[in-house]
Amino acid sequence: MKRERRCKREGNGVCSCEMGNFYRFAEPVVLISIAKIGRTHGYLIAQEAQNMAITHAGLDTGVVYRTLHSLELARMVVSEWDVDDGKRARKVYRLTPDGRKHIAEWAEVIDKTVSSLSALSAACHKVVDVSGSEQ
Repeated sequence: MKRERRCKREGNGVCSCEMGNFYRFAEPVVLISIAKIGRTHGYLIAQEAQNMAITHAGLDTGVVYRTLHSLELARMVVSEWDVDDGKRARKVYRLTPDGRKHIAEWAEVIDKTVSSLSALSAACHKVVDVSGSEQ
């Protein structure tokens, strides 16, 4: 059964209520990494994810693998074992059509968040000037 991602508070549009790790945007970063690379293993996903980290904390490997696991349970990605290269077996991931749709949902949430953060930033600047003194 698919999760409903429509906002439970506002009732319209996609929101972040059910969107996973919102603070570091782990889900969209991992999904976009897979979309950019294609069929790939977790280590390369983690490397690509670092290029898109939006906080100074970045996304550690554990966050990437936990996110991959939850995305796989939600059928946003699928995995299989790669044993063809003669090295040790590695799990490789690829995006599903639902995963691509989920990226579009994230785009909507991120757009709303950027708008809200811009308004918040403007309010901060209105109250406190650049030097930090109150107006």
